[in-house]
Amino acid sequence: MQTKLVAAILCGGLGTRLRPLTYKTPKPLLKINKKPFLYYLLKKLQILGVKDVKLLVGYKSDQFEKFAKTLDLNLNVSIIKEKELLGTGGAIVNAFCNLNKTILVLNGDTYLDLNLKKFLEFHKKKKALISIYSLLGDLESRGAIEIDQNGLVKKFSEKQKKGIGIFNSGVYLIEPKAISILKNLVDLKKLPKNFSLEKDGFKIFVKNKTLFSFSTNGYFIDIGTFESFFAAKYFFKSLESGKRAIFLDRDGVINKHRPDYVKSLDEFEFEENAILGLRLLSKLKISIFVITNQSPINRKIFDLNTLNKIHSYMLDVLKKNNIKIKKIYFCPHRPDENCSCRKPKPGMLFQAQKEFNIDLTKSYVIGDSKSDIILGNIVGAKTILIIKEKLKQKTKFKQIFEPFAYASDLVQAFQIIKNDLKKVPALQSQQ
Repeated sequence: MQTKLVAAILCGGLGTRLRPLTYKTPKPLLKINKKPFLYYLLKKLQILGVKDVKLLVGYKSDQFEKFAKTLDLNLNVSIIKEKELLGTGGAIVNAFCNLNKTILVLNGDTYLDLNLKKFLEFHKKKKALISIYSLLGDLESRGAIEIDQNGLVKKFSEKQKKGIGIFNSGVYLIEPKAISILKNLVDLKKLPKNFSLEKDGFKIFVKNKTLFSFSTNGYFIDIGTFESFFAAKYFFKSLESGKRAIFLDRDGVINKHRPDYVKSLDEFEFEENAILGLRLLSKLKISIFVITNQSPINRKIFDLNTLNKIHSYMLDVLKKNNIKIKKIYFCPHRPDENCSCRKPKPGMLFQAQKEFNIDLTKSYVIGDSKSDIILGNIVGAKTILIIKEKLKQKTKFKQIFEPFAYASDLVQAFQIIKNDLKKVPALQSQQ
């Protein structure tokens, strides 16, 4: 790595939302599958080629010192103690005001699909003072970012919006000049000693047009709540021993789509080449799942019993053709119910990951709508958009919404996956 780079991991928080777990142990050192969460993050940095890491600690700093002494990683890890809580901005200024290196800032309670090489290339090309690593995902309780076509940040809203969009992952590249600007403002008492980089600092660089956002796709793990903490256990387990899977949308992929919904067995009709395509996909020895939004249930258009009859018929036909569907996941909720399972939110994928130890980053999502592509991109899966060839040119996506590949049907999707698997180590049977 040619850039003079030091990684700074913010570990000074109290972790109040995870109490009582954090009464005795700081959040980054809570164990996930017998290893501290921070270990996974440091191992990721080692793989990315980072050598120098600073842990910015405060709460129970002695535990971080003990942890650093027992590390078996090829990293130079040192501890910087905060005597008082300084916030994200104050902590960074306090630690690096005299350092002439680019700083890679990360949070000690998050883990993400970080492409450091491309992030650095973007940062240099834009001549940014600060660059944000931004991801596509659910904006609820996250910082939403508004950018122009060149990645220049126009507005930064900390934890205000809802819906799907670009959010701040909490990973930044910061130049020494930016630290100097912030330090000067603190010295002039225009910024408090303890300040938030996101709420107080970013607006300075938005104003002088030196804050950029590198927007991309990939998984994002945050252990800030009990729900996400326990979900992380399944995520890291799947990275170590998880299996590939193929996730299929139903309407428009397996059966013909109807604008007024498939409301009965009489209205269910297989797509052309769907059964042949599923036969071919089955030969890959990868578990196949169906994930489908079925809001008509909560809209009272049809009931659960009707849906079960439709799915039973579909599975019976597929079984007669030697096709096994591992499980069907469906979301019955209306859009206004704001559930966690309705696509493009990844709740159904996370449930499959938990139940069957699926590595979503090695899996495929096949669908015929933008929500299917967003769903797959959010979790780092490879996405295939089913679309008629003659309509392909009319479909335009922003880069972060772009599918991995296009296919006219499941037969072509099979060929895409088969060719892609040739690029990876020999595939073991995963049924």
